[in-house]
Amino acid sequence: MSRGAESTERFSAWPALAITALRRLPADTPGKARLARALLRSIRSRENVMVESAAGARFQVPHLAEPVAFDLLVDGCYEPDTEMLIWKHLEPGGTFIDVGANIGVLTISAARRVGGLGRVLAIEPSPSVFPYLERNIALNGLANVVTARVAVSDSNRDNVPFYQAPVDHFGMGALAPQFYSESCPVMTRTLDHLVESQQLDHVSVLKIDVEGHEAAVFRGARKLLARSPGPLVIFEFCDWAEARFPNASAGDAQRFLSRLGYRLWRLDDYSRGRPPLKDPLTKGAAMIVGMRSADRDSATMMNAKDAKLAKAAAGGRPA
Repeated sequence: MSRGAESTERFSAWPALAITALRRLPADTPGKARLARALLRSIRSRENVMVESAAGARFQVPHLAEPVAFDLLVDGCYEPDTEMLIWKHLEPGGTFIDVGANIGVLTISAARRVGGLGRVLAIEPSPSVFPYLERNIALNGLANVVTARVAVSDSNRDNVPFYQAPVDHFGMGALAPQFYSESCPVMTRTLDHLVESQQLDHVSVLKIDVEGHEAAVFRGARKLLARSPGPLVIFEFCDWAEARFPNASAGDAQRFLSRLGYRLWRLDDYSRGRPPLKDPLTKGAAMIVGMRSADRDSATMMNAKDAKLAKAAAGGRPA
């Protein structure tokens, strides 16, 4: 991962033309991903490539085959529905925490949203991915982001095994064994510890993507989650990833939040104003939105804007 970056403008004529055409298609166009992989087969193995988002944010990505990088390349964005939700619940001057920040796609979008008076805490444990996070923050000239190279868990420890992913799956490093890779030591810190150390008096939105370790993150964030108002929480659920941890089962993170008084939705259901989940999801994968019941009234007014904002996202995404 040490070669110098190249910009998208330096691709040869055919890939550049294909990228331009692909970006004109909506991200959810049936068959688009398959078409993009076929058209861009010659460049998908490139490493350390500079990619610009549809909104003009710049990212150096470790490898174009990984979904984060490839989606940025062909769509100009990554997980646009998640990004839109974050924008709707962040105001200028707000605070965003990104647990599992990866190369900083949502970190940079949120930092632009909250502006100079806002704060962003971006946390990424991977020794190989963290430098990209810091580089991308600098590339975009952001002074309102604080980074931490630690794994977030339910205890503070100084030497915990972390399993890095291959470069073409760079977003999938985890505290659980995978990819038959050797482990490297990382520090773990609770989210309550990090919030206190950074003196974050209010947190608007908390996003978590930690490859199945979400329940432990929540156990270490009891004080933050008990605040009134509490943060909007958005996190990834994946049945096999959550169940692979010792003494864990699929749905544990959702059960923990429910016991704290949070109501939970699939992201699509929340955005469309549908009722919350009656029971935790235990199969498949989904982005989950959590909000404390006590904070629901104020959120109802925000949800009234969801349909208009969702339509606007198709024409002009935030980052």
